[in-house]
Amino acid sequence: MENRGLVEMSVVCSDLSLLENINSLLKQKGVITVEDEYGTLHYIVDGRDNRQSVAGRVTAINPAETARNEKEEAYLELCIKTVLREYGFDMSLIGTVIIYNSLFMSLKRRIPLPTTMKGLYCETGKEYGLSYEQSERDVRYAITRSSLKNMRSRAAIRCIQSRIERRLGYRDPLE
Repeated sequence: MENRGLVEMSVVCSDLSLLENINSLLKQKGVITVEDEYGTLHYIVDGRDNRQSVAGRVTAINPAETARNEKEEAYLELCIKTVLREYGFDMSLIGTVIIYNSLFMSLKRRIPLPTTMKGLYCETGKEYGLSYEQSERDVRYAITRSSLKNMRSRAAIRCIQSRIERRLGYRDPLE
């Protein structure tokens, strides 16, 4: 018997935050791609809120483009996490997660980080349901626990970003 239209996703984890992240990613993107051990891409399409948009999402899927984008994102993720670990950041701290996500979105979209830390804290605060003060405190705490503990937040994030860009082979347009 063939099951058509059935989508199943199983995630085993020890905390609810991982499940919430997967759910928010699915809501945000509308589609999640998972690659199995054979290199086959499996797509999970979110049709919970708007069933009419599902057909458009499915027809917009381009496996070659998706595979390339997924690999680029995976490499970017690896570079960011590697640099954060090299500086001694604790990946379980919400401040580190805020720094990671800010850098990931900035580098992925090739747009600069907000010009002020206040802008960064306001943006991430909305995303995580934190106040400006909570975001600021969490980021500062993560930095003080790292080897960059004597740097101001903006300088520390710029230092991390610069090292990631060197790993990725980005060139300064002024050079």
